Amino acid sequence: MIRLAREDDWPTILEVHRAAFGDDDVPRLAAELHARPDLYLPELSFVAEKNGLVVGHVMNTWNWMEETEERVLQLSPLGVLPAHQRRGHGSELVRASLDAVRAAGEPLLLVQGDPAYYGRFGFVRADTLGLLRPPEALNDYGFQVAVLEPEATLPQGRVVYSEPFRH
Repeated sequence: MIRLAREDDWPTILEVHRAAFGDDDVPRLAAELHARPDLYLPELSFVAEKNGLVVGHVMNTWNWMEETEERVLQLSPLGVLPAHQRRGHGSELVRASLDAVRAAGEPLLLVQGDPAYYGRFGFVRADTLGLLRPPEALNDYGFQVAVLEPEATLPQGRVVYSEPFRH
């Protein structure tokens, strides 16, 4: 079951990310984003639940364009407990994000990740559509965008990560 994350889920959410990534970097990122009302949108933060246990989490938060300061949403982080990976929970969290961001009227959703994984959800290299990766992003091929409104004019230029992503 996919549902909106609640405030009382946050201790478990941080443990999910710690287990999924094996260190404190991603839990720190999630906690910092969650603490920033200018970046964090509770209506775009989801958990995967199985038998009453939170087994996965995803959030979508604001970054912006360098020249215009236009805000753009990014899917990150996405984590699933290791014992529950490869069972569709991550895919359902990505789909919930895409649906919610589209319903919110946003034209695009960014992600930094494996093209083989995210490509099946419609993500493509962002630079091919004029969205350049932030300097902190690892590479061009992993910085991707899903266009949610085909008729929209997409912003052009360099994406700037919010402060929590720059650490």
